[in-house]
Amino acid sequence: MIVTIFTGNIGSIKPVAQVGDSKVLNFTVAADKHFTAKNGDKVSETTWFECALWNREKVFPFLKVGTLVTIQGDISARAYIDKEDAKKAIAVLTCTVDTVEFQSKAKSEEK
Repeated sequence: MIVTIFTGNIGSIKPVAQVGDSKVLNFTVAADKHFTAKNGDKVSETTWFECALWNREKVFPFLKVGTLVTIQGDISARAYIDKEDAKKAIAVLTCTVDTVEFQSKAKSEEK
C-alpha cells in the first residue's frame, strides 16, 4: 500500500455507482505543480488522479467540479498504449480515497 496526499481541483464526477452492497463515487482531481526551470522559464504541470470514494454518501453531494480538495488515500499506477498512437504510452494514477478535506482559497488567490 502506498499512501499519498495531494491537493487539487475536482475535474469531473461520474454518477454514484452501486457495487454489491457498496456505493462508490468516481471523480478526477487535477493537481498543479508550479516551478521555475533551469533556464528561468516559469513552468506549470498538471497531474490527473482518478479517485474512488467508497461508502461516504454524506460526502458525495459536497463534491462539485472545480472544488479545491486535499485527498489522502492509497495510490496505484497503471499504463496502457494509446489506441490512436501506438507510440504513445498513457500513465494513469488511481487513488482509493481515505479522506477528503475541502480547502478554501485565501482572498489574495481568488480571481
